[in-house]
Amino acid sequence: TDGVKLCHNYEEAKDHFDALFEVEAVNGGYNTEVLCQEFLRGKEYVVDTVSRDGEHKTMAVWVYDKRPANGAAFVYFGMLPVDSGSTEAKLLVNYCHKVLDALALKNGPAHVEIIMTPSGPCLVEVNCRAQGGDGNWRPLARRLAGGYSQVEATVDAY
Repeated sequence: TDGVKLCHNYEEAKDHFDALFEVEAVNGGYNTEVLCQEFLRGKEYVVDTVSRDGEHKTMAVWVYDKRPANGAAFVYFGMLPVDSGSTEAKLLVNYCHKVLDALALKNGPAHVEIIMTPSGPCLVEVNCRAQGGDGNWRPLARRLAGGYSQVEATVDAY
C-alpha cells in the first residue's frame, strides 16, 4: 500500500490526490492513477483461500494489527490469526466465499481484505494471489492448519 492517507475534508483529499502524481511510488516510477476509497470504521481482516473448480477452501483468517504511528492514522504492524471457530471468522469466510463466487474466481489462491463495519462485512480488495510479504507468515500458517499454508494448498490443488 502506497500513499494511503485518511483525509478529513474535500480540500485535504484533493491536495493529497494531486500530490500522489508528483511523488515517486514506493516501487519506483510515478502514479498515473489514484484510487479513492471511503473510510470504513472497524477491524480489517484477511481471508486467504484456495479454490479449484469453484470450490473454495479457507486456509487462514487474520486480523491486521494497525495503529497510529509516525503521523499516520494507521500503520500495519503485522497480523494475528483469528480462531476459525469464532463467530467473526464464520461470518467473514461466508462473506468471502460469496465475493469469490460473485467475481467468478474459480481457481487458484485469493487474498481477500474485509473490514468488519458496524453494519457488517465490507470488501476492501481481492487479490488473485497468495498472501504477500516475504512469506514470514507461512510457518505460523502451517502450524495452525495442520502442516499446510496457502502456498502448499495451491500447489496441491493442481
